Amino acid sequence: MLRNRSPQVPRGWLHRLPGWLGPDAYSTGWVALVPRPGNPTEPAWPQALDYLRSQQLPDGGWGEPSIYYAHERTLSTLGAIMALHEWDPSNEDKERIDAGLAALRRYAGDLAQEPHEPIGFELLVPRLRDWLAPEFGSALPHEAWAPIDKLGAEKLAIIQKMNPDPSVVQAWWFSMELLPETQLVSLDDTLLDDNGSIATSTAATAAYLRARRRAGFDSPRAAEYLEQLVDRGQGGVPVGWPFEVYERIWALDSFMRAKLDPASPEIAKIAETLPASWDLNEPGFSYSDAFPINDGDDTLVGFAILNWAGFDVRSEPVLEFWDTDHFRTYLDERGASVSVNIHALAALRSQPGFPHEDLALTVTEWLKERRRPDTLFADKWHLSPCYLVAHAIPAFAGWEDAIARECIDFLLDHQRADGGWGWFEHSTLEETSHSVLGLSFALEQGLLENDAPLRRAARFFAANAGQKPTERLWIGKTLYCPEGIVEATLVAAKASLERLGVWRKPQSEEPDLSRLRVYP
Repeated sequence: MLRNRSPQVPRGWLHRLPGWLGPDAYSTGWVALVPRPGNPTEPAWPQALDYLRSQQLPDGGWGEPSIYYAHERTLSTLGAIMALHEWDPSNEDKERIDAGLAALRRYAGDLAQEPHEPIGFELLVPRLRDWLAPEFGSALPHEAWAPIDKLGAEKLAIIQKMNPDPSVVQAWWFSMELLPETQLVSLDDTLLDDNGSIATSTAATAAYLRARRRAGFDSPRAAEYLEQLVDRGQGGVPVGWPFEVYERIWALDSFMRAKLDPASPEIAKIAETLPASWDLNEPGFSYSDAFPINDGDDTLVGFAILNWAGFDVRSEPVLEFWDTDHFRTYLDERGASVSVNIHALAALRSQPGFPHEDLALTVTEWLKERRRPDTLFADKWHLSPCYLVAHAIPAFAGWEDAIARECIDFLLDHQRADGGWGWFEHSTLEETSHSVLGLSFALEQGLLENDAPLRRAARFFAANAGQKPTERLWIGKTLYCPEGIVEATLVAAKASLERLGVWRKPQSEEPDLSRLRVYP
């Protein structure tokens, strides 16, 4: 018999969510390229170069050390090589650069085998290749990279023009570093957000500041923005900041999956911030109040959260992302996302009265056609199928139970001997947390026969008490770890096990969130 308890979210959670994503080599490379004001021969942030030197992998490249993802390592390695070469007149970094070039050639052979590429990959790799070609042309894998140019042409045809208009912000601005320096230097600070960034993008802001300073100008607001990130990350910087709305929505999504009480003070405190963000620009959600372009994933998940928390919101903003038989993330995206449509099915089913059952039926068929024999589902926003499959269980349960059971069987088949889950050679706290939330839901729906898999997962959590999730599994321009979201997922999974009576949280299990800085 299930025993329901009432676990609590840690007090003060909202004020510890900073919208912070973990640092990555690609973005840090762009910051390391920025010269000092008035002195183009010295880097503005030498600590960014130190970070890159400290993060080179044993294979010679850069990227997430515990996961091999050739696309991510390619872009990370290109960014690091650019920066090291820029400030290495005495060839002190020559061995590092040569090892990086050799790694790029090895990665190139694996790109075609990976189903998804990161944000802007098809435009950014040609940009960086052309940057490095005069110096390292023969050392670059031009032939293996040729298909990337075709993908880039397809993307450019969708975007149509790459001439930024300060009065019309567009989603592609997040990758504005792809513009040539001659074009960047012709821009001015009217493009900057209130926080001093271009579309909250670290690399785009750094490329703009670099172009300005190399031409004898400056942008103190852009410099102040980047200075904050370098200080926070101790030399390494994230793909962008802040991502505070995204972080709050996904934290609440984990709490909702754990069936925690939306009226509890700490959850309500977070939820009460969301209606203002929903109505800030066009109704719907962007990942940040600083970026006025809504996206389908935040809007769909946020819509379900608002329904769960008892807010009365209209569905028209959600329907803006409908495209014939599926939902889009951005209106100018090149390929659809499976996870967005899993979230869409859950969101449509969450609306009181279920007024869009016809769309739910259509998107269900779309999702059925995208099942795979190896991973069941694969996506362009998260590298682990455990994330997608676990999210799919509540989306399908009670609607298409056969698909929900496929998802349950997939997770059961891939639970490791230590009780955890991990798609890449070892169990991780994050993937285990997603899987626990999915199977906990299945148990309460009567779709999971017994709680034995959850008890094994509880032993994995106990064996790893005090450890922090570190793997970068989320796909941006490279891989990243949204620290607050991952911490929330871990808290929610343990709370779900506690509520079901298969986990008793020890006194020392209050999560240590001291490393999560406050979003001002």
